[in-house]
Amino acid sequence: MSSIEYSIGKNSTMRTVSILVVDPFPATSHLIHDLLQQDNDSHYQVNWCTSIKEALTEPRDPPADLIFLDHGLEQSEHKNYLGLARRNRFPIPIVLIGDTIDIKEEQAQIEAGASDYLAREELTLYNLKRSIRYAWDLQERESRIAELMDYDELTGAPNRQNFYGRLMQRLDHANASGQQVGLMMLNIDGFKKVNNSLGHLIGDLTIKEVALRLQQSLKPGQQLARISEDQFTISIISRNARAELETLIDRIRQLHRMPYQQLERKVILGCSMGCAVFPETGQDLDELLRHAGTAMHQAKKERGSSFRFYSEGLDTDIANQIALEPELLSALRRQQFVLHYQPRIDLNSQSIVGAEALIRWQHPTRGLLHPGEFIPLAEKTGLIVPMGYWVVYRACKDLEALQSQGMELQRMGINLSFRQFQDDTLLPTIQRLISHADVDPSLLEFELTETAVALNEVHVGHCIRELSKLGLTFSLDDFGTGYSSFAHLQKLPINTLKIDRSFISGVIDNPDDAEIVRAIINLAHNLRKDVIAEGAETPEQVAFLKDNQCDQVQGYYYSPPVNFEAFREMLCEGLQEATG
Repeated sequence: MSSIEYSIGKNSTMRTVSILVVDPFPATSHLIHDLLQQDNDSHYQVNWCTSIKEALTEPRDPPADLIFLDHGLEQSEHKNYLGLARRNRFPIPIVLIGDTIDIKEEQAQIEAGASDYLAREELTLYNLKRSIRYAWDLQERESRIAELMDYDELTGAPNRQNFYGRLMQRLDHANASGQQVGLMMLNIDGFKKVNNSLGHLIGDLTIKEVALRLQQSLKPGQQLARISEDQFTISIISRNARAELETLIDRIRQLHRMPYQQLERKVILGCSMGCAVFPETGQDLDELLRHAGTAMHQAKKERGSSFRFYSEGLDTDIANQIALEPELLSALRRQQFVLHYQPRIDLNSQSIVGAEALIRWQHPTRGLLHPGEFIPLAEKTGLIVPMGYWVVYRACKDLEALQSQGMELQRMGINLSFRQFQDDTLLPTIQRLISHADVDPSLLEFELTETAVALNEVHVGHCIRELSKLGLTFSLDDFGTGYSSFAHLQKLPINTLKIDRSFISGVIDNPDDAEIVRAIINLAHNLRKDVIAEGAETPEQVAFLKDNQCDQVQGYYYSPPVNFEAFREMLCEGLQEATG
């Protein structure tokens, strides 16, 4: 056997501190045992094993509270175990023991993930106990910081950033295993009124009770998260996600119909639930979130605890999708992609001041394919990254052509997928494309979704700031659908908000939609940002937006997306063809 176990301490009622020594030779474990035997204040159990593999794979009872790892062993196995432990938030402190090293090298080991470094020749009982206490204190602080970063402090539920990461993992797992992911977006109707009328103390107590009831309704494997003041999400992974969501909805409605009693106040709240299922009605992260949010918004139009499942106008033909995949891989090389442009209209001047570039696939046998027919495949295959760079390149060339003919635009909107931010070459590639284009970088506006920002706020924020230094501008797409964070508007160089079409469609018939749109316009202007309304289709909607000082609109009332030649003609002729 390569392991030795010691039990140290005279008081058997004390909690046992379990220490694991990982060293090819037993001398270090013997030394630690002999030193700790002198400590009458604590009870220790020292285990020894010879390899990191053995330490990771063999179960121990009790599990280790602290690991002393031979510095030479960690180096000789040629794997960055310390970095791996830090990235995965390994819950056990690791103290390195080795020969005396200089301060600079010791600091490097700490930065790599070690809690402390002890030199063998300086190993005394005092130094040993100090290192144990320090490692525990450090681990406790890091655990607390991680908890604050990943969990909602009030309810203890995973927060927005944690939720996005978990959902991404679930989608990857479901994609690999052939399962489904069900997502429920849940709004607690009337909660903001409780806060405003009864005060934040009762509001906090109520939302804690809401979270508790929701948690009680879940079965193992179903995950709850709180993503905003009055919104929660629940995700499940299953072979039949819709059926599980329907059962879950019944349980939530039963629990939620009971009044919330807080400090002699009885609170009755509604609940609106919107559901989408991967891959049936949401084929990637952005689409699943957007569709669940759209369904929730539809459910809010009814009273009580209502729900809606997102339904698509056209079902995707699975056989066609399978056939498209190998063709998609060669489509970029064969130059089969084209850009269409949907104009943005300034509501005051009624002139075209910008456009959004939208990719299309000119398939040799199936004709013109829209993004919903191939973007999910591009996300799956990774082609979305070079495809996104091609869109930037093509849009720049088309802008050059327009400028050479004396036609000017204020902005050209280009969508960036969240997967673009996972590409290490994003910044240098965009910089190279911009430098080769004879256009003003400020004319290019990258449209971001809240998902892209929230998946890795620090990294994406860094990329946005660096790109903005090149003169590029940014807009936040689908604003108001439930994922938008005001913090992003304050911290990031975002110039424009785009109001989601689901709100614009209801501004005439639904007072709630109208009030939301007014609030978003006011918010944007108060923050000195422009606001664009998407999906304007009727003269009544356009008149409402103009009356409420919306800056620009984009929608079929003026023009659908058109090819470059048609868009150029529109710029030449003004809006005569677009509006009739």
